[in-house]
Amino acid sequence: MQALVFVPPVRAEDDPVLPCAFFRFLYIDANVGGSSGGHAGMHIGDTVYHFQYFPDGLFRLVRDRWPHFRYIYNDLENRTIYAARVDVTPRDLGRIREHLDQCYLVQEARMTRLDLLKADARLLNDVRHNIHHMELKGAGLFSQTRAPDPISRRLGAAIIKKYGAEYLDLAMISLDRALAAIPLIVTEAPNPGILREVDTGSVGSPWLYYAENRLKHAALVVLKRALPVRDSELVDMAACSRPGDPKGLSEDEQRALSSYGENLENSVMELVASRRPDWGYALLLAAARYQAVMRSLECNRLLLLDPFPDAGLKESAKSGQDDPGVTARLANRARRDYRRIRQEVLSGNPLDERNYNRLEESAGRYAELERGRRTGTPVRVAYGRLIPSRSDRVPLPPPVVSPHVLVQSLNAARINLRTYREQLEQWYPYHLIERNCATELIRNLNASFESKSEARNALGGYIEPNEGFHFIPFQLFNRVNGQLRVKGTVIMPGFRKRMLLQMEQVSRDDAVVYLRECNTLTSTLYKDIDGDTPFLFFTDDVTWIRPVYGALNAVYGMLAAGAGVFSMPMDGGGLISRGLKGALYSLPELVFCNIRKGSFNYVDDSADPEIDSVERSAPAFDRRVYP
Repeated sequence: MQALVFVPPVRAEDDPVLPCAFFRFLYIDANVGGSSGGHAGMHIGDTVYHFQYFPDGLFRLVRDRWPHFRYIYNDLENRTIYAARVDVTPRDLGRIREHLDQCYLVQEARMTRLDLLKADARLLNDVRHNIHHMELKGAGLFSQTRAPDPISRRLGAAIIKKYGAEYLDLAMISLDRALAAIPLIVTEAPNPGILREVDTGSVGSPWLYYAENRLKHAALVVLKRALPVRDSELVDMAACSRPGDPKGLSEDEQRALSSYGENLENSVMELVASRRPDWGYALLLAAARYQAVMRSLECNRLLLLDPFPDAGLKESAKSGQDDPGVTARLANRARRDYRRIRQEVLSGNPLDERNYNRLEESAGRYAELERGRRTGTPVRVAYGRLIPSRSDRVPLPPPVVSPHVLVQSLNAARINLRTYREQLEQWYPYHLIERNCATELIRNLNASFESKSEARNALGGYIEPNEGFHFIPFQLFNRVNGQLRVKGTVIMPGFRKRMLLQMEQVSRDDAVVYLRECNTLTSTLYKDIDGDTPFLFFTDDVTWIRPVYGALNAVYGMLAAGAGVFSMPMDGGGLISRGLKGALYSLPELVFCNIRKGSFNYVDDSADPEIDSVERSAPAFDRRVYP
C-alpha cells in the first residue's frame, strides 16, 4: 500500500501536450545509526533506486522492490516517508529508468570483476601452498559417500539411452584434458579497464575457467555414480505442518509435480550436451530438483531443496530478551506466504522454473522459522532471492606450472586486484557533502538527459547536486518540491505514528493513549531492541515540549551509561556505549530537532493498516509543518 491518496496520471487522450507518467522522489526521515541524516530515493513503478554505503567502502546504487523498501524503512525503521510526485512524459520516464538501470548493471559487472580478481588471487595462493581444491556452489547438494540413488539412476539411464553408454566417461575425460590446457597464468594489467562503459568482468580469469570446468565435471560425476541428494539439503514440509494442515499431496499437486519432473528430466538431457559455458551449476540444480520432485511423488509429501546460502546469517530466535515471540510471529507470516504460494503454483497450472523457485524459497523460509519457533534455537536469515547453492570442495589435479611462474602469476593477480580496487574506490567514493545519497540521486537524474535545457524541459526545472545545502536529503526534497514539476506530496507516517492514530480513533480518551504511549516504559507499541539507544520519551510526534523531553532523554542515557559500569564484565561495556550514544542523540532534541524514533524488529501484515497519507499541493516541504 503506497498511499491512501493517489493522484492519477493525466491521460494523453485528454491533453497530448501534458505529461502522462510520473516518478516519486522520496525523502525518508532520520533515525539512529546510519540513518541519522535522513535518506533519499527515487520510486519508479515497483522499483526504488537509492544509494548506500557498503562495508567494503564503496558507495553504490541499489535497486529494491517498493514493498520491501517501504517495509524496511517505513515499518521496521519507523521512519516517515515523504514522496513528491514528479510528472513527466512516458518517454522521459523511460530515459530516467534506462539510465539508472544501465548504471546499476555496469556497476554490478564491475563488482563481479572485483570478485573474480579476488578469486584468481585466492586460487593461485592455494595452489602455491599445495592446496588442490576449489569451493564451488552447487557441489554440496549431493552426498559423495552414500549408496547410489534409484531416482538418479533413471537420469543416467536416460542419458545412456540418448547419447550412448560411454558418453559420460568421454565427456569427463574431455573436461580433464581441457582443464590441463587452461594456463594458470596471470599477467599484470596496467589498466583493468574500469573506465570502459561496459565491463564484462570475466575475461582471462583462471578461477572462472577452472570453476566452470570443475562444476561440469562434478555434475557428470553425479549422473555417472547416481549420487543422492544429501538428506540435510531436503526440507520435508510435512515436518513443518501444524494441526489442520494437509500432510499429503493433492491430485492437482501430484499432476503439477509430475509434469515438472518431466521438464527437469528434459532439461538434464539438454544440459549434458549444451554448448553454454556455465551449464555445470544448472545441471547440478536440475538433477537435485529432479530427485526432490520424484521423492515427493513417491512418498506423497512435499520435499524441497534447502534454498539458504552457505553464508546464511544466524539470528537469535528470541531477537532480544524483551520480545521472545518475534520468531513465532515471523513464522506465522512465513506460513501464510508459503501456503498462498503453494496454492498458486501447484493448483493445476503448468509449473515452470520461476514458480517452482518461488515455492522452494517460501517453503525454506517458513521451515527455518518454524524450526526456530519450536526449538528456540537461532535461525538463518538471508535477503534477496534464494536459490539452492550449497557449496563443497571439488578436487583439482596439481597444475603443470613451475614454482617461478606461479609466484609471478600470484604477484600479478595481487597487483591487478589492488589496482582495480583502488579504481573502484575512485569511481564509487562516498563523501558526506559532495557524494552522498542525495547528491548522487539528483546527479543521476540529471544525467538521464543530454543537456540542462533538456532536463529542465522534462522535469519542469533543474537542480544542481552540489549547490547550497542539497547534500542534506530533506533540503534537496524541499528544492525538488519548489523546482520540479511536482503535482503533490504524499506523506507516509512511520509505523508507530500510524498505530497511534489507529488507537486514537477507537479510544474514548486520547489523553490516556498519549500518556501511555509517549514513553518507552509504558508503551504497548514499542519494545526496546538492540539496535536502539536507551531513551525515555518519544519526540518525533511533539514540537514545543521536545526540548524538555530531550533533556530527560539525555539524563536517561547518562544513567544507562552509569549502570553499564556494573554490567561491563558481562557485556564488555555495551550498555555504556549505548547509553552514551543515547545521550548524544538526545542533544538535537534540545533545539527542537528529532533524529531518534525507535525501531521495530517485526511488523505483522495483519497489524499493518492502510497508511495514513496526506496529499499536499503546496510546492514547498517544511519540516516544521510535517514533524
